[in-house]
Amino acid sequence: MTSENKQNVLSAVDSINEMELALTAFNSKRALSPVDKNLQLKNIGDCILLIDSNSPSSIYYNRIKGFGLNDLDKIDEILAIYDSEQITPCFDMTPNNINIEVSKSLMSKGFHCAEQLVFLEMEPKIGEYEHNDEVKLVKVTKENVVEFLQLIARSNEMEIEDELIERKAAYFVGPFFQNFIAYIGQEAVGMGSLFIHGEKGYIANDFTFPLYRGKGVQKALLHHRIKVAGEMGLTKIFTDVEFGSASHNNMLKVGFRTVFINSFWMKE
Repeated sequence: MTSENKQNVLSAVDSINEMELALTAFNSKRALSPVDKNLQLKNIGDCILLIDSNSPSSIYYNRIKGFGLNDLDKIDEILAIYDSEQITPCFDMTPNNINIEVSKSLMSKGFHCAEQLVFLEMEPKIGEYEHNDEVKLVKVTKENVVEFLQLIARSNEMEIEDELIERKAAYFVGPFFQNFIAYIGQEAVGMGSLFIHGEKGYIANDFTFPLYRGKGVQKALLHHRIKVAGEMGLTKIFTDVEFGSASHNNMLKVGFRTVFINSFWMKE
């Protein structure tokens, strides 16, 4: 790989990390948990520490991003911050920050590579995307946001209070967080989101109810959100999937390309 190509890849990694961090901060505000999130960000060296004392068991809201060779001498300081909150964090590692020395440092503190995610990107274009006549897609607005939040609760097998719906509903109908419900007939069968930050977007929160999987619901939602992103003039859209999953294959088929695979280093 030439130095120019490597720099292009690292620039894409930086863009995705910036976007994913913005999405995480937004998710902390719109989360439908009974106790509101309390996400705090702290910079140490090249690292960004995500800390949520209200969600101490959450790997997602208690991550260390950017840790690498330059911060090996700061690992005790970093872990002490989480220890003070009785939190065991996760090191969210991009490939450019992992080498033998970094791995040894993490393992010496009891952390091991436990999970991986693939991050992908594409340039949305205005054009014809596949249309499924059986699946009807409806944008979430003030008129149907309560139904949408109830679908989220149902998908997570959780109860949701009316008071929480009233407090959180506005997050789901703003211009920077577009959500869509998929119907087959009169039945709501799936959901998907498009988060917008600047001129870029992030496809997330894909879900199809079990009885309707294999009917092209997510494919329809995916094509529709790419179309919406193109019509909005977004220059890039990103997403993340489990490596080798059906979602991974679907993203590649529609034109996404892999940028990098990150790893989550956790304690048992």
